This record gives sequence, structure tokens and C-alpha cells, in this order.
Amino acid sequence: MASTPQRLLISLAVCMVTVACTPASIRDTATPTSSTIQIQPSNALARKPIQAAWWQTFHDPLMTALIQEALQASPDIKTAQASLRAARAQRAIAGASLLPSLSSGASARRSGGNDSYGANLDASWEADIFGGNRLADKASAADLQATQASLEDVKASLAAEVASSYVNLRLAQARLAVSRQSLASRDETVRLIGLKQQAGLASGLETDQANLSLGQTQAQIPALINSVTQSQHALAILTGKEPGALNTRLAAAKPIPTAGGQLLNNIPANAIRQRPDIRAAEYKVTAAGLRVGEAKANLYPSFNLGGSLSLSSLSLADLLDTGSIARSLAASISAPLFDGGRLKQQVEAKDAAREQAVASYQKSGIRGVTGRSKQLFHPAIATRTPTVTGAKCRIGTQRRTSGATQL
Repeated sequence: MASTPQRLLISLAVCMVTVACTPASIRDTATPTSSTIQIQPSNALARKPIQAAWWQTFHDPLMTALIQEALQASPDIKTAQASLRAARAQRAIAGASLLPSLSSGASARRSGGNDSYGANLDASWEADIFGGNRLADKASAADLQATQASLEDVKASLAAEVASSYVNLRLAQARLAVSRQSLASRDETVRLIGLKQQAGLASGLETDQANLSLGQTQAQIPALINSVTQSQHALAILTGKEPGALNTRLAAAKPIPTAGGQLLNNIPANAIRQRPDIRAAEYKVTAAGLRVGEAKANLYPSFNLGGSLSLSSLSLADLLDTGSIARSLAASISAPLFDGGRLKQQVEAKDAAREQAVASYQKSGIRGVTGRSKQLFHPAIATRTPTVTGAKCRIGTQRRTSGATQL
């Protein structure tokens, strides 16, 4: 005749077989699978970010160095890295729920002149029949991916801000150089017109117009110098330094960095969905959907298996004798009967959180479409450089015209 623990194990096995034979439609209704929750077209957990170091396409060593310094000094990145560590720990905790647990203990006692010794080894395992633990494990994996993507987003945003400030600095320096050249040219024009007026070849109106143009150019220079200083200070703060610490490194004017069409040509059609912020939002949708399934699984019974091995003896030397060994096996089934609707409301709360995650994902997608180029390159590189070049050409033309007039 089978012992009581054996009968419990047999009963539990029968329950497992019964659940396994339940029609698929009932099981699917009870516990959504990950395939019905995850975003199918994206293959989010396998996708990798593109253009991780896009700033290298500008071939500007100083800009690259400043971005690297900013990435190392940023408190936001350190915070995101700590969050990533926590997410990895939570991922390990969730995975441990799928494995058996094992614990041990030992005791020694003296009572009334008698000694007694004992040791025990306990094992337990929850049979994850309705998939709640598996869904929790997958949700933690999605959370980990979301945290990783958020870290990448912080890095990308910081790199874009440094690159933008650097480009603004070079633009301001180029404009300042052009204005100073223009100032010298207009000053020369005023001198030549003054000579012509003395010779009776120019009117007072021409002299007034030349002086007005000279004054307008002089008025532009302080604002441009201030713009250069502000960009230098912004770069110092972004790299974790005091304002003015980079003035020496950034004092010399250099060409405005440009990547031309190379960077845009390397962006695939689905680049919007590969942005770190959008990938993070998508992972959060995946995790929220999986947690709905986890909450639904808690509405159903849980099955546990346990066993223990105990040793007890009046003598430490006899503790390992076969006569002092006691073994036990146990199986248990627990099911919620009445909890005031707590479990159902947990499902409702998780479903509401899923809807929030979907809305945030949609918002991120809209924001990504409108700002696709901002974090990948600075439009001023392509649009403002011709302006500076055109100004230089006009100065050259003006000088040639003034020279011809003098002759």
C-alpha cells in the first residue's frame, strides 16, 4: 500500500496531467502567452542599435574627445548605469523562482545533562503550471532590455548635445572671423572713400553710407564673441568641468565639422524604431503585457513539492547512522477562494499599466518621426556652412571692387 507522501505525489501528478490535457483555448484565455503580448514585427529583444558612435563620421578628433569626456563624467549616465545593475539583479531574482530552493540547518542542545544533535536538509519547488513565474521571468528580461535601451538613449542625447554645442562653437568662430574680415574690408572702404572725397570724387552721402556699414559690422562682433564664450562654457559643463576650463583647447578656430550625406545614407528605413528611446518604450510594452499574464496566472491554483532529510542523535558520532535519518516528502495545492477581489484588481491594474506603456510607445514614435535627425546630425552643418562661405566670397568681391575703384 502506498504511503501518504507517495499518494500525495501521485495525486499531484494526476492534476498536472489533467491541466496538460485541458483544451488549448481554455489555457490561452487564462494565461496569455508571450507571443500574443510581445510586439511581433519588431523582434525587440534581438535587435541592436545602429550608429552607436555616429559622431565619428564627422572625423573631428576634438569633438570625439569631448563626447567621450562627457560620457564618462555625466551624472545622468552614472544613474542609468546603476539602474541597469538593479535591473540585472531583478532579472536574476525572477529567474531563480523557476528553480528549486534548497536550505540546510544544524542544531545542538543540552537539557538535563543529556546532549542532542540534529541536522536537516529541506528542498521545495513550485510547479509553474499556469506559467506565472515564466511570464515574470520574461517580463524581467524585457525590463532589463528597456533599462539598457534607456542607458543608450541617455548616451545618445548627451552626445548629440555635445555635438550641437561644438558645431555652434565652430559656427560662431567662423562668423566671428568673417565679421572681422568684413570689418577690416569696410574700414579700408571708409579710408578709400575718404581719399576720394578729398579729391572731389565722392560725395558726403557715400562717406556716410560707408561709415554706417562699418558701424553695423562693429556692432555684430561683441554678440559673436559672447556666442563663442557661451558655447565654450556649455561644452565645459557638459564634460563635467568648470566654465572656462576648455577655453584654451577651443580657442583656435577650426573647420565646421560635416558628415555630408554619408551619415544619412547609412540610416535604414526602420531607423525610427531603432532609436534607443523608442526601443526602451517598446520593451516596456512587452514587459507590461507579460505582467498581465502573470497577474492572471495568480488567479489559478499553485502546486508545490517539498522534501526534507533530517538527522538526529544523542551523540555527534552517531549522527550519520542510518537509524538517525528521517525522510519526508510533501505535495501541496493552494487556490484562492475569497480575497475581496484583490487578485482581479491586480489584473486590472496591470492591464491599465500595459495601456499606459502602449500610449507612451505611441508618443515616443510620434516624437521620433518629428525629431529623427536631431540626434543623428546637426542640420546647421549642412545649412549654415554655405552661409559662411558666401559671406567670405562677398568680402573678397568687395575687396576687389574697392581696389578697382581706387585704381
